[in-house]
Formats: sequence, C-alpha cells, structure tokens
Amino acid sequence: MSASDEIPASGVDILIVEDSPTQALKLRHVLQRHDYRVTVARDGREALAAIATCVPTLVITDINMPEMDGYELCQRIKDDAKIKELPVILLTSLSDPKDILRGLECGADNFIVKPYDEEFLLSRIQYVLANLELRRQSDGKQGTEIFFAGHKYRLTTERIHSIDLLLSTYETAVQKNLELSRAKEQLEQQAEQLREKNAEMAADLDMARELQSAFLPRHYPVFPWDASPERSALQFCHRYFTSTELGGDFFDVLALSDTQAGVLICDVMGHGVRAALVTAIVRGLVEELREDAADPGKFLTEMNRSLCSILYQTTTPLFASAIYAVVDAAGGVVRWANAGHPAPFHVRRVAGEVERLQHAGVKPGPVLGVMNTAAYATVERPLAPGDLLLFFTDGLYEIDGHDGSLYEMKQLTDAVARRRALPTPQFFDDLVAELRAFSATGEFSDDMCLVGMDIARLLPGPAA
Repeated sequence: MSASDEIPASGVDILIVEDSPTQALKLRHVLQRHDYRVTVARDGREALAAIATCVPTLVITDINMPEMDGYELCQRIKDDAKIKELPVILLTSLSDPKDILRGLECGADNFIVKPYDEEFLLSRIQYVLANLELRRQSDGKQGTEIFFAGHKYRLTTERIHSIDLLLSTYETAVQKNLELSRAKEQLEQQAEQLREKNAEMAADLDMARELQSAFLPRHYPVFPWDASPERSALQFCHRYFTSTELGGDFFDVLALSDTQAGVLICDVMGHGVRAALVTAIVRGLVEELREDAADPGKFLTEMNRSLCSILYQTTTPLFASAIYAVVDAAGGVVRWANAGHPAPFHVRRVAGEVERLQHAGVKPGPVLGVMNTAAYATVERPLAPGDLLLFFTDGLYEIDGHDGSLYEMKQLTDAVARRRALPTPQFFDDLVAELRAFSATGEFSDDMCLVGMDIARLLPGPAA
C-alpha cells in the first residue's frame, strides 16, 4: 500500500483489549505516538461494554485473557449484526496452525504476532482499515466445516475475508522468516566472534598454565651441593594435579645451606584463574622473604602480613592454607610452622610407624591472608635416616566415592601406612591409583599436590 493510500490516523478510534497492564501501556504508547485515538479494556467483557457505549474503528485484542478470551470476544462481535463489520485484529503467538483455523472460525480480520515490530504493527492496522470498505461490500456467506488435529471448525466468514486472513498469515510468516534469517546471520557472526574469543582465551590459558608450571620446581636441590641426586642426603618427589586448567595449589623446595632444606606447600581457596593469581603472589613472596626462610614461624608471619596487605584490597575474600618446614640434615631435626593446613605425615620407615607432623599443645595458626596480626609458632621434632615427610593438600582426601561416601583421613592414614616400605615414587603412584579408583569420577575433584622429602642419610655438622 502506497503512502497516498494511507488512512489518516487522527480519525481512527482503536480499542485495545489486553489484561497485561504493561503490554497494554506499550501498545497504547505506540499507537498514540502515531496519532491514533486509543481506549483500553482489561478483558473481553469490559471490551463489549465499551463497544456498546461507543463503537471504535478497530479492535486489537490479545487472545489469552481470563473470563473471555480473544476468540470469544471476536465471535461475539461478528455474531452481532450491528457491529459485525467492526474489524478485529488478534494478538497471538501463532505457534500452531490451529491458531489460524480458530481465527477463521471466529471471523478475525488479521493476526499480529507477538513480539511484534512497531512498523509491522502499523502496516497491519493500515491494511485492515484500507480493506474495511471491501468488507462492507462483500455479501453472501460460505459455510463449511473442516476437521483438523481432532477438532471440528465451522468457517462462516466471507470468501474474500478468508483469503485476506490467509494472506495476512502468509505475510506474517514471511516477516518472521526474514527476522529469523537476520537472527541466524547475527548468530553466525556472534558464533564466529565467540570462536575467536575462545581461541584467544585458550591461548591465554595455555600461556598461564605454562607460567604456573614454571613456578613449580623443575629440578630438586641436592645436599651437599656437590652430591649426585642418588647420593643426596635429602631427596624429593612430588605429584601435582589440577581440577581445572589452572590450579590453586603450590609448593617449593628451597636450598637454605649445604645441610638445610625448606619445603613450602600451600592451598589457595578455590581453583581456576583467581586461585592461580594468588599462587603467583605467593611465589613472589617466597623469593622476597628468603632471608627469613631459616625460621619457619617468622617466614609464615611475614608472608601472612604481606599477603593480607594485598588481599585486603580485593572485594572477594581470598586466603591460603600453608605449612613451611625446614629440615636440617646435619642436626637430624625438622622445624615447622602451620597456617591452617593439613598436618603432613611423618613416616618412620625403620620403626614401621606413621604419625602426623604436629606438636601436642601447639595448634596450627590461622590461614594466610585473613588476620594481619597473626604470629606463627615454630615447633620441631627429631628425624632419623629412612624417615619420609609427606606433605599434601586437602584435594588428596576430599574425594566423593562411587557410593556417595567421602574418603576420610583415617583411610588416608591406613593407605600411607600400608605403603611405608615402598620407594617414594612407587609409594606415590600406588596411593594416587587407589584414590582415583575410589573416586566416583576417576579423578580428583579438587586441586591435589603431594610432596615427599626422604631423609636418606644425615650429614656431618660444620667443622668446629
């Protein structure tokens, strides 16, 4: 329809029948902005009362309404000889062919599919108004019954009206198809952008994973410095697994002197990128606080103070549990401090005993990054050749089994005790295999770090 054929909106009264105040307000605003005179009814009964008072030029009605739906309202209008020429437009989802048949059955003049485009809405109104005179000139009714989807429909509308409504339906389908085509094109563009972003993210994660791996010891120190790895007085072994691309567990082995080694293991709350960032901070603090590394209590106290000053600036609470131990291969002693971390195992291979590395009457201090005034105590215990210190994070035992049970610390203690005589690498591999067999998924549900320090032999002390 050309612009010259348009009917002036200023002379058109439109009755909106809509039970949703929000939808009614939206539709009213659109129509009034284009100079139509608008009245609103909340349901079919209120609409019939309004029509009885003043017949509008056009009715636009929602289908789904309480009391009287749009189909019944339309049928009432078309059954009334006084107002049967009143055009009725149905607002519908048009999701089923039966919608079209019911529209034909009740004599509806047109469909507008929700959600509707404003320009399309206005064009449909103009289309109906332009055909209003044609409706009045149409005479004679064709009556027929059809069956569809198990329901009988009686169509009594004029032939030209039926054609008009079906053409309206076809135009709506074409319009929706165009919208779908545009949406498909946009989705394809967005999918390509998403693929590019995912590729960038994957590359970033690969780089982050490489950097995080670089934080972990690649080569263990030997004691004394000129010993071969096989003859080192202190020997190390570890197993490290992450539950996501990036982990929140971290460990380091420090050579403090020719006879002293420091071992730090920590577990940052959570896992993924946030936890990995905190492990990077911890790694930096290890280097910064190296002068204090011979004193476990002071080392953790200073690390906690530094970590608090950084993490206090974040909006999301972050903290880390940690234990730091210093082993003196000359004195045959281990000194350690604990910041809310699971106590390591002290495996006495010669004596055939397994116990936790904890001191009666001395509780672990709080986790790192929470209380900036926390001070951590150093405690010590003697060591003997053949002993193994086994450090671990809680991912080692917080495992859900096939039957829904949780792997408990007692089970872990028994599993360690059964393997106490094995060489440490085999010990670790067998233990990891048992835990994975217990797991319902066959994997660890959290990041897991396992670090062992074997006391192969004691070294002579420095010459007097």
